[in-house]
Amino acid sequence: MNGSACRKYMLWIDGVGAWQLCVGESFVIGAPSLDHESADIALLANVSRKHATIQRNSTEWRLHAHQPTSVSGRTIADSGVLRSGDQICLAERVKLGFRTPCALSSSAVIDFESDHRPSHSLDGIILLADHCLLGPRRDHHVWCSEWPEMVVVFHQDGELRCRSKAALSIDGHIVCDAGLLRHGSVLTSEGLRFRVEQVE
Repeated sequence: MNGSACRKYMLWIDGVGAWQLCVGESFVIGAPSLDHESADIALLANVSRKHATIQRNSTEWRLHAHQPTSVSGRTIADSGVLRSGDQICLAERVKLGFRTPCALSSSAVIDFESDHRPSHSLDGIILLADHCLLGPRRDHHVWCSEWPEMVVVFHQDGELRCRSKAALSIDGHIVCDAGLLRHGSVLTSEGLRFRVEQVE
């Protein structure tokens, strides 16, 4: 398995923080590398370049361990199922939280539970399996406590899109149904704003 099929975006959400959005079915966790085989979730930590892989199939999330890894205290010799609330521990010291906050979406969130982070500042990582929810409720993938309405971000036909009950504008153009989010797009509505950047 490798993470080459993963597409990555940054969401810079005003008043909330910076979130990496990984689109795909398989996500490699490991150390940064200068070549194109760098991990999808690249942590500044003493871990292998391909330490573990998180994979989504039709019914569940699984973790495949390539180097010493445990999930909520259980050593993973080969692979194991991930459940919302699990803690992933890599090389004994690197700790990541795994959660699926919304029952209506199979997308997951990776939280940083130790001091190990990617090279750029992030508040968390969204593993986008179908769609993710940004909004004012605690069961949204990104909790935006001051937002008046939820925004749904989804991947369709190779492109990132969004929709909401709120009146949205992208780069100054009103969104009628679902809006296309390109590299550099700025989405705005009353009380909310975020910028999207595609990561090479």
